[in-house]
Amino acid sequence: MFLQYAHVARLSRASGVPWVRALAILWVAQVVAEIGFSFALPFIPLYIQDLGVSDVTQAGLWAGAMAGGFSLTMAAMGPVWGAAADRFGRRLMVQRAMFGACIIIGGMALVHTPAQLFVLRVIQGSLTGVVAATSTMVSLMVPRRHLGSALGLMHAALFTGTSLGPLLGGAFADRFGFRAAFAATAAIFLVAGTLVTLFVPEPAREGAERHTGASTSTSAAPEKLLWRGLLVVVILTAVVRIANMAPQPVLPLFVQQLGHSQAGLATTVGAVVAAGGVASTVSALAMGRLSDRYGRRTTLLICLLAATALSPLHAVVSSVWQLLVLRVAMGLALGGMFPAIQAILTEVTPANRRGAAFGWLATAGALGNGAGPVAGSAVAAIFGISASFVAAAPILLASAILLASLPSQRARVKASPAPAGDAGIP
Repeated sequence: MFLQYAHVARLSRASGVPWVRALAILWVAQVVAEIGFSFALPFIPLYIQDLGVSDVTQAGLWAGAMAGGFSLTMAAMGPVWGAAADRFGRRLMVQRAMFGACIIIGGMALVHTPAQLFVLRVIQGSLTGVVAATSTMVSLMVPRRHLGSALGLMHAALFTGTSLGPLLGGAFADRFGFRAAFAATAAIFLVAGTLVTLFVPEPAREGAERHTGASTSTSAAPEKLLWRGLLVVVILTAVVRIANMAPQPVLPLFVQQLGHSQAGLATTVGAVVAAGGVASTVSALAMGRLSDRYGRRTTLLICLLAATALSPLHAVVSSVWQLLVLRVAMGLALGGMFPAIQAILTEVTPANRRGAAFGWLATAGALGNGAGPVAGSAVAAIFGISASFVAAAPILLASAILLASLPSQRARVKASPAPAGDAGIP
């Protein structure tokens, strides 16, 4: 967490710069929003049992169907909301995602049947997309030479929120019940949306192009080049999400297979997952700044190759401690990929199409989040639990090769001098 506080401290020293103030508010809003997403939603299987489904298998099927419906509608609506952002405003899309979540998740506190909860989860998928919406705004308001650091900071906010949310939400639900937890989640999103509404201005379209280096000449670049670059980034996003999510369903079984007793198994699994999450947070911050200094593609390529080398090592792990160290290393590799991918996206898309591009990125992420656990479980069932980790290696290597083939955007005009106040930020 020290790196995250250091980033915030650097920004606070430059609080007189308009984009720095807006970024700080977006960071707080994203932390709050991600706490909201993980405050009650992870406990849906238990909530389903409270709604009258006593059989554990049936509750699991309902939960799986809800997760699948959520991912499908989110994937379908990502490009739609992205195009709407380009046409009607980027801040409006952040408000839509946050206030929409407030209403829909608040409604989950009032349901009486699993079918009603299922419908609301599907509707939530069609309205959500906070990360894509905030990332679009950041990509348009932050000067290009600070973009990697800013996107890394936003991803650190994501990892921070998702780490705190289950801890706070679980304690709250144990004390006040699941319905109260969903109601509290609605209040959390109301706060996040209000922060953005009051303190974050709509990015100026002309300023966005000047700050990020995406000029009108980029818009005039050959459509083939733009679509190829976007396609590569979308594929990379899906692959990274799949590699990140595939081990999740079998991780408890893998820990158990390493000889860990049933007593304290959940705590041990939680520690392994949390360690990887902390590593991803640190990596998002560190790699974001390194990508600004040494190049986004170079940084992403190093992370992909590191993950490729680390994945097969799961097959030779013989203790929980070895697994813990390995998952931390994987967290460092995976966490550094997300801000680099988003920064590359800003290089291959013009500013006036940035919302649509991030919409496709959200679709790829949703599909990866849905396909990853399914693929990981299937591979584990056929070839063994450790195989679900090892199978990621050739996919990650192919992604590294695909990234290396991405052409440079030489049609882009160099970014103009930093705006007033920017020079004071190291």
